[in-house]
Amino acid sequence: MRALLPGVTLIGLLAAATSPTAAQSPLSYPYCALDTSSGATSCYYSTREQCGSRCISNPGYIGPQGANASARGAAKRRAPRQ
Repeated sequence: MRALLPGVTLIGLLAAATSPTAAQSPLSYPYCALDTSSGATSCYYSTREQCGSRCISNPGYIGPQGANASARGAAKRRAPRQ
């Protein structure tokens, strides 16, 4: 049993390191849920039905095309000359 543990651990680490991550930014979602007692928002909703009556538009949402365009634009910008 003890001989298998390092091998199984190594296989698990390799699988985790090679699998793509699917982390999303809250700016990737068009809607936020508003907590009316604290004013906090949770912006991980793609439809109004998911967050219900406490749903508001995400003020930071730039849309799927906007995210790609802003990333390309940032790479092309240069610092101003002094």
